[in-house]
Amino acid sequence: MKKIFLVIAVIITIHQLNAQIIRGIVRDKETNQTLPFATVGLDGSSYGTITNRNGIFEFTIPVHLQESSIQVSYMGYHSKTIAFNEYDSSEELAVFLAPSILTLDELVIRPLSPEDYIKRVVKNMENVISQKPAVSTSFYREHFQENGQHLAFTEGIWKTYHRTFSDTSSNQYQLVLYETAENPAELQFMKENRDKKEAKKRKKAKKKGEEYEDDSKGFISATFSGPNDILEMDLTNELDDFLDSAHFKKFKYSFGTPVAFRNRELLAINFESKGTVDHLRSKGKIYIDTRTDAFASIVFDAEAVIPVVIRPILFSFGISIENPTVRKELRYQMIGDSWYPEYYHIDVNLNITKRHLFSANENSKFYIEQLLKLSELDTENPTEIKPEYLYDLKKDPADQVFNEENLKWEDFNRLSSEGS
Repeated sequence: MKKIFLVIAVIITIHQLNAQIIRGIVRDKETNQTLPFATVGLDGSSYGTITNRNGIFEFTIPVHLQESSIQVSYMGYHSKTIAFNEYDSSEELAVFLAPSILTLDELVIRPLSPEDYIKRVVKNMENVISQKPAVSTSFYREHFQENGQHLAFTEGIWKTYHRTFSDTSSNQYQLVLYETAENPAELQFMKENRDKKEAKKRKKAKKKGEEYEDDSKGFISATFSGPNDILEMDLTNELDDFLDSAHFKKFKYSFGTPVAFRNRELLAINFESKGTVDHLRSKGKIYIDTRTDAFASIVFDAEAVIPVVIRPILFSFGISIENPTVRKELRYQMIGDSWYPEYYHIDVNLNITKRHLFSANENSKFYIEQLLKLSELDTENPTEIKPEYLYDLKKDPADQVFNEENLKWEDFNRLSSEGS
C-alpha cells in the first residue's frame, strides 16, 4: 500500500513539474501600446487567464493540455493563435495584435433599429445562455486604495455551479482559496477625528475594567470590500435599465463601429442616458453576436450624481464628495452552442474632502477595483456544490473557505502582479 501511495505521489509531482509556465506581454501591433485584460487561453477551450493592467500575463498550462494552441484575444482586434512549438520557454512571449477594421456592410444586418436588436437579444437569452448546467473555476481579485496606498487587497478562487437559464434559482458558489494582504495601510481620511473617538472609548472601557477591542479596521471590510456585487453581475440575475425595453425612452441609442473578437464579428451599439437614471449618468457600448443573437460584451461608464437633498447634509459636516465614477465590463464566451460568463470587471473612483476652518483641508482619492475571471468551465460532468460548502453572501468570506481537495494557489492561473 505504501508503494502505491509513493507511485501516486511521484506521478503527481511529475505532472506538476511538466506544467508549462508561459510569460508574456500583449501589445497593439500599430502603436506598441500594451493591452490590459486581454484574454489568453487555449484555442477551443475555456481554460485561460488575462493580462494585467500593464498587458503582462503568466499562463500555467498542465501537461495534458499542451497539445492545444494558445489564443490571444482583445476586443476590437484580430485574435492570434500560437502553437507550442513556436514558443521559446526561455524568453518572454511578445504578442502583437492587429486592430480589426470592420464596417456595418460586412455584417449581415437586418433592417432593425439599435433598440430592436437589444429586444431580440433579450428575448433570445433563454435560447443561448447556459443551455445546460456547468461548473466553473474563477480567479477573484479586489483592491481598495486611498491616495495610491493599499487599504485592502484580497484574492480568491471560486467554484461556481451555473444553473441553466430556465432555472430561476440562484447559482451556487464555493470559496476554495482566499487570502488578504498583510499589513495594509491605515485609512487616513479623518484619521485624527477617529483616533480621538477611539481614545475616549478605550479610556471608558479601562475605567469599567473591560477589554477594549479596536473595530476601526473593520470599517474597511464592512463598508467597501466583498465579492457580492461582482458575483451577481451576470445578466441572468437582473438586466440593467439600458437593456430593459421599459426604460428605453431614458436613453439614446446608435450603431457603433463593428469589432472582431475571437474571430467573431460583433455589432456595436452605443447608448447614453438622456439625463440621470437612478442617480446615474451613464454611457457605453453593447456588443452583439449577430450569428446567435447574443450579448458578447457590455462596457459602460457611469457617474453617480449625489442627490440634491444629501448635499446640504454633507456640507453641514464640512464634507464634499465629487460625483463618484463607475466603470463596468462584462464579457461572455461561447462554449459549444451556449454562452457563459468569462470576465467581470468593476472600477470605482471616489474623491472626498473634509473642510477645516483653521487647518488644511483633508483630501482623499479612493479607488476600488474588483475582477472575476473564469479560468475553466466543465459542461460535461457538473455537480452541485455540497450544502455545507455553499457560500453565504451575508457572511464574511474569510469564514467560508472550504478546500476539501487541498488545492494550492499554484494549481490556478492568477492575475500577474501589477509590478511585473
